[in-house]
Amino acid sequence: RAVDRQRVEATLRDVVGVHTDGPVVVHSCAPDVPFALLRRAGAAAISFDFSLLTERDDDAIGEAVEGGTRLFAGVVPGTDGPLSDPAGSVMGVRTLWRRLGLHPGLLAEAVTVTPTCGLAGASPEYARRALAHCARAARSLADNPE
Repeated sequence: RAVDRQRVEATLRDVVGVHTDGPVVVHSCAPDVPFALLRRAGAAAISFDFSLLTERDDDAIGEAVEGGTRLFAGVVPGTDGPLSDPAGSVMGVRTLWRRLGLHPGLLAEAVTVTPTCGLAGASPEYARRALAHCARAARSLADNPE
């Protein structure tokens, strides 16, 4: 059965509250990430699989960005496979940003490019390539936010 959202939020707030060594990043590999709940619980950043977003998430993402929450957008595959060009990896992020009407200059400050859901299933060689690809994709966002 589903856990009451208020209870989840209160528990997460307690967990976040005891962490004093820096900002808290919460990760979800699932669809329907509860962006607003995580923000209210005190997460400074939210990490998610970008491919699972739908337009239903737009308002919550826009509110998160406008509220100062950093987004860790999982756009690079987390398991061995071919990598697209860096600009292609973040095309969806740029499209979302434009759709939300957010200032392009905020893009590189508000978004960190990451693998979709960790690299535990990746080979060491692929993990190195994926992280380098994330850095190049992030540079693409910074150099050309539109």
